[in-house]
This record gives sequence, structure tokens and C-alpha cells, in this order.
Amino acid sequence: MLRGFTRAVGIVTVLIGVALGGPQSAEAYDIDTPDIVTQNPTFGIGGLYVIQPGDNMWDLCTVFFHNPYKWPTMWSWNPQVTNPHWIYPGDVLRMRPPVQRGADRTVVWSESRYSDRKVFMEILSRYVGYLPDRKFKHSGKIIHARESHDTLAEYDEIYLAFKKDMVVRRGEKFTIYRNLGPVIHPTTEKVVGHKVKHLGIAKVLDARNDYVKALILKSYEEIYRGDWITSIFPHSFDVSPVLNELDMLATLVDYYQPTRFAGQLHYVYIDKGRLDGLKRGNRFVIQRRGDGLWFDDPPEDADLKKFPWERMGEVMVVEVFEENSLGVVTQSIKELVRGDRLMMKKGY
Repeated sequence: MLRGFTRAVGIVTVLIGVALGGPQSAEAYDIDTPDIVTQNPTFGIGGLYVIQPGDNMWDLCTVFFHNPYKWPTMWSWNPQVTNPHWIYPGDVLRMRPPVQRGADRTVVWSESRYSDRKVFMEILSRYVGYLPDRKFKHSGKIIHARESHDTLAEYDEIYLAFKKDMVVRRGEKFTIYRNLGPVIHPTTEKVVGHKVKHLGIAKVLDARNDYVKALILKSYEEIYRGDWITSIFPHSFDVSPVLNELDMLATLVDYYQPTRFAGQLHYVYIDKGRLDGLKRGNRFVIQRRGDGLWFDDPPEDADLKKFPWERMGEVMVVEVFEENSLGVVTQSIKELVRGDRLMMKKGY
């Protein structure tokens, strides 16, 4: 079992029990375990915990649940964590199962084992893996560094180059990222955006010269000359379902994970966005038709129009861009593929 998840620099001391006279202490959320007190107020409402330097999932499960082997369960509650080895100070972890409204323990018999019930799930989303093509074209780049080493990290000074029409001011913050390749629409074969890996945050120190001088404030992993710069954005946020205000047909374009198929809690890219009337929290039903054996490759002589559209799962939108959006698969009963049909129904 993986015990030694990678640690950020620093140490956090966790005391079990009730602190007597600790002026800087604050209680964690109320669970059916002994009270947990930390030296700093690092947790909020709804069972949320703010990650501290030195934390990893193994140790957090030991403290909160008295069972380090519960880390896969904790990971399943936090789809914003794309790799359990890498959790970062300041990010937020959900320490309880996501809220699924309307769920109860009553056994209900159904006419079909394929449920059409809505999925009411709150998602603690991490802003991952996507940059619209327009933003990518206006990105800056790390050209040089003041440091005498190849690998760059926190508090290293870097030199940035932007397009001539880009106005950059002293004190402005930017997100550092690495381009992982284009997101290509499976039908039109056009580039709709880019898969990216977020590497850290930089702050401008001096913008008076052709090369903008900046300081790396935060690094999630190694940064190199040649990595990219774009505008700052929030790193995590809660998303709850909202009522769909219109009907919309969309396509599952691609997924962030480098896999052949997508499944529950995977991040996916959708070819509809803010200009189409899409909002954060809207939900799409994933649909497919035909014989189950055909999967995504029906015979040439198959008349798919004779089949009804069947539900394969559900996607909730967690971030909206002008022409595209990022979603999380909240339910899947079969493997999902690029090109799957997404249907948003008014009033759903």
C-alpha cells in the first residue's frame, strides 16, 4: 500500500483530543470520532479540510478515521484530485461523501435495471486540464530565468515574453502551465482547445522591459523554461446541480485522463459553452442507441434510427468557457467514448 505520498515542504502537527489552553486551536468538523484539533483553523463547513504543508492522504486518514487504508475512499470523495500522490497546501479536501440529495435506504422495484433517476451530487471541483484555443494563442511564455539551474520552483525569478498587444502590470499574477496537446472535436476534427497541466503561480515584479520579470510564488511540480503563462483562476470550488433552463444537444469531445474510455468522476470536455446559454451546474444525460454489442462501432448496414436513445450516464458542468465547457461524469453505467451524445433537457 502506498504510504509515502509526496509531501510538500513543511510540517503540520495534529493533536488528537481536546486542547487545554491552546490559543491558536480550532475544532474540525463534527464526526463520530474523538475531537481533532489542529494548530491552525484549516477546515470549513460541510466537512471540508484545507490541506497543510506536509499532509498526505495516508496520514489524514490515520488522523480523521483511524485507518490509513481508507485513503482510496477519501480519494473517491474528491474527484478534483487527479493523482492521490499529489495534494497541495491550500487546496480543499472533502472529508465526507458528496451529498446526494433524495437518496434513501428504501428498496424500490423498477421496471428496468437501467435507472433514469436524476443524480443530485455536489462536486468539489478542481480547475483542471483545459484552456480554450483563444486563450492559448494569447498566452505568455517563460523564456529565461535568473537562476543557474534547469529545474525551477518556488521563489525562483523568471523572465516572461508576451505578445506586443498584451498589457502586463507589476504585481499581476499568472498561472503557469504546460501544454499537453490539442483537444480535437471527433466530428469536425477542429482544434477546440488544449489539454494543460497546471504547474504553479507567478507574480510580476517588473514589467518595464521587453522581458517581464516575475517570481514563482507557488509550484506544484518542476517548472522549466518553455512552460506557458496565462491569466490567474481559482483552483477549486464547489459545484451543485442547477435547473436546466433550455434544451441543448452537445458532444463529448474528449477527456482529461489519458485513457481510451471515460467513466464516473472523470473530467470531460463538452463542445457547448457560455455563448450557447450553458451554466455551471447544468446537467447532460449521456445517450447512445443500438445493440449493446456494437458499442461505438455499429455495422454499416445497421439502421440506428429504429432504436430509441438510451441513457448511459450523466455529466455535470463544472466550468464554462465561451464555446466549450468542462464537466465531471457523475454517473456512468457503461464505458464512455469520444463522440458520445449529450442531451440537456429543459427543467431537468
